[in-house]
Amino acid sequence: MKGLTLPCFILAFITLFSTSATAQSYFEIGAMAGDMPYNGDLSDPGIKFLNDWNTFGGVYLRYRPVNRIGLRFNGAFGTIEAENSTNVSLGNGTSTSITRNFRSKIQEYSVAVEFDLFYLGDPDDRFVAPYVMAGIGRTSFNPESQVDGIYYELQPLRTEGQGIMTGQYDPAPYELSITTLHLGGGVRAKLGDRFVVGGEVSGRITNTDYLDDVTGRRLVYQDVLDNTTTRGAFFSNPAVDPGEAPEGLEYRRGGDSDDFYFMINLTLGIRLGGWGSGGNGCYSF
Repeated sequence: MKGLTLPCFILAFITLFSTSATAQSYFEIGAMAGDMPYNGDLSDPGIKFLNDWNTFGGVYLRYRPVNRIGLRFNGAFGTIEAENSTNVSLGNGTSTSITRNFRSKIQEYSVAVEFDLFYLGDPDDRFVAPYVMAGIGRTSFNPESQVDGIYYELQPLRTEGQGIMTGQYDPAPYELSITTLHLGGGVRAKLGDRFVVGGEVSGRITNTDYLDDVTGRRLVYQDVLDNTTTRGAFFSNPAVDPGEAPEGLEYRRGGDSDDFYFMINLTLGIRLGGWGSGGNGCYSF
């Protein structure tokens, strides 16, 4: 049993359900790592959001049934975070500067389809191939913010009046698991019989503005204060003292656009299956 390693188990499992695979088709298992930039209400404007370096890592399983077409299953794990200073109104003709911060752990499971644009070299041997990809995934997140080094989960604090049944606010707290759409492209290079390296840039369409807990919704401070704790009111608008809040104070915490995150990553994969004479497709490490 010494030679029965994890790649061998995976290959055996897939073979049971993929008996129609051809000689040119193959499976590939690998790892990926890189940067996970976040673009939202607390990121720097324009392309300056790329200044925030948020690392991530993950694993993937790629199936190539024919040349040009690939199907890839991914698991990615990282953290997005940012800090932003902005001016907010105090309701009496004056404003003050406040700083907001957040972090959120990201867990993403997805499937993507790849299409190779062309090949430099032999597509059945050694080659370099640029490709485009599209996919769909399920992403979990949980925004937190810190004061004096202590982090607090923001979704339970209802910082934007979630649950107030007046029609102005969301009727319930936002979901912490969302469906994301993925678009991007990259380059793969096959080195010898077994190893494949690559690089990819892809974006996530999230359809939510709550990755950072901040949206462009118009809020009434007293509504928020009555609907949550003083800590929730603080994270909603840290410029206001609950005991001195002007009557009818309204404010917006961010903009109207949805939040996004991206992945800029390198990959290293090992092809599974038998090659050459006497190959059994499994490795012993």
